[in-house]
Amino acid sequence: MKSFARWFTMGAVLGCCALAIAGSNETREEKLPVDGQTLQTDLTSIRAVRLHLQYGDFRIVGGSESDEITIRAEGKNAARAKNMRVKIRRTGNALDVTFLHVPKNEVQVTIAIPRETSLYARMRAGDLAVDGVTGDKDLELVAGDLSIQVPEAADYGPVDLSVRFGDVSGSQFGNPKGVVGNSVKRDGNGKYRLHAHVFAGDLTLKPEASPMPSPQIEIF
Repeated sequence: MKSFARWFTMGAVLGCCALAIAGSNETREEKLPVDGQTLQTDLTSIRAVRLHLQYGDFRIVGGSESDEITIRAEGKNAARAKNMRVKIRRTGNALDVTFLHVPKNEVQVTIAIPRETSLYARMRAGDLAVDGVTGDKDLELVAGDLSIQVPEAADYGPVDLSVRFGDVSGSQFGNPKGVVGNSVKRDGNGKYRLHAHVFAGDLTLKPEASPMPSPQIEIF
């Protein structure tokens, strides 16, 4: 079966459609299909990205040096991403991104954000992976697996990791404790904060990023 990918780029486009003052308390909402359109809104001075996810398979990737946020859907059923909606709202230097109507089976959504970003994510069920993002992390998943790349434990100060029903794996911050569920707490000297919680599932700390998906046959 042919493989598909769909792209959506939120670029830093200045003009009459842009928010007038970066860092102000003005808000704006957009609902657009993920079909390759460019969202004309000012993303300069964004310091925090807050993701509101329901169900699915999501990967958040850092590394971009620009102000762009790019969203890609791929997989066997990626053509169904045409029904997905992305709602954004900017408040000051924070950007809230809400995903609606995300396909549940055999579709992975990759969200590329600037590397130096404070990341917040809440998700109901599915798989969530975070690679190459520096900055504070505040991540919670109700049911599923959460993986976080942590190449340098010294970058973090307060660390709070926990799983209610499942396991925490990774020794960057010491060995997990607990019989029913695992937890890791540490107060380090780094400048970033890490909070991650999974109610039912596994939490994995990785020293290296996950492999990138294979090249796609067709791009929209």
